[in-house]
Amino acid sequence: MNNSNKIYFQHLDVVRFIAAFMIVILHTYDAYNGWFGHLQILVDKETQSFTFFGKLMNQFFENLGTGVDIFFLISGFLITYILLQEKEKFDKINIFKFMIRRSLRIWPLYFLIIAFTPFLVSWLDSDSPNYLYNLFFINNFGTIHTQTWTYPFSHFWSICIEEHFYLVWPFVVAFIPKKRLLNTFYLFIIASILFRIYIFYTSDNVWYNLFLHTLSRIDVIVIGAIGAYYYSENRIDFNLGKTLRIAIYAILLLALCIEPIVLWNTVFLVGFKKYFYILIFSVLLLDFNLNSNFKHFLPAKSIFHYLGKVSYGIYMYSNVILLIVVKKIMWLYEFKSPFLFFVIVFSLAILIPIISYELFEKQILKLNKYFRVIETER
Repeated sequence: MNNSNKIYFQHLDVVRFIAAFMIVILHTYDAYNGWFGHLQILVDKETQSFTFFGKLMNQFFENLGTGVDIFFLISGFLITYILLQEKEKFDKINIFKFMIRRSLRIWPLYFLIIAFTPFLVSWLDSDSPNYLYNLFFINNFGTIHTQTWTYPFSHFWSICIEEHFYLVWPFVVAFIPKKRLLNTFYLFIIASILFRIYIFYTSDNVWYNLFLHTLSRIDVIVIGAIGAYYYSENRIDFNLGKTLRIAIYAILLLALCIEPIVLWNTVFLVGFKKYFYILIFSVLLLDFNLNSNFKHFLPAKSIFHYLGKVSYGIYMYSNVILLIVVKKIMWLYEFKSPFLFFVIVFSLAILIPIISYELFEKQILKLNKYFRVIETER
């Protein structure tokens, strides 16, 4: 955190961008596979099966969805830290202002995309989605029920989980005494583990429930909240040695290349597997943001810090862009080049969110100043 009175962990912006772009890469890779076939660089030309290198890279790309978990960790940490600071300073939390602040950040772009969806699906000759699921932030439950991902809302599930968290969390922090908060946080995690195990044994729809249900995913957000609790009590300088840091990155990279994160065929994998990755992400996040000896090669206000501020738009628009690029560019002009496809998608996934942020979201976010209780950078 910087030395001003504002709450601002500037390096988290870089992490936000990385997490958002992990999702962009995953969705773009899957879209190309689905519409045009495997990347030829990853397969044997004769058999069209993955080479050894191709298997590693395919698994790595498929595991990039864990960028959502990084978002959840950051969200749990920041939201909880700000609430704890407000409670410590004023001995209460203004829940109304909290809800308004989060709505100003999430709702404008969210509902803008919903408003444009009828024109999009008509233009692209796509199936009409269920609007009610998304208008009421229950997309994740709708997808569990239908077992169908619908354009352009298939990625809205994570936003719905965040919204469910916002509805509950200020009340938890506000009304539970601080000395009991930590145990309460642990109870949320235990409840999430037990719910996943229950689903594993009882549900006919295991995968969708484990991947999309709020109770299945809330534990990662709460782990971020636990980090905020400890940091609010003792603002330690997290010092991870260079050798250990390199070793942890190497272990993470290897794991992402050889093991599918969302493989849940035993009760142990269902209940506890994710914490291997969450522990690694948590340690690396602490090191990157709270280690005064960490040598950041980027200046304090780099393009990547800026892109972190528009990362919400990068996440929201990227999935919308994919089908447009496929149908209105690649198919229309009979292009099949993966290089061209990735360049166009990546470029638009950066350009459109920047325009949206500057002309639309940023203007609405200016209203936040009327509802702040604790000063933050954003």
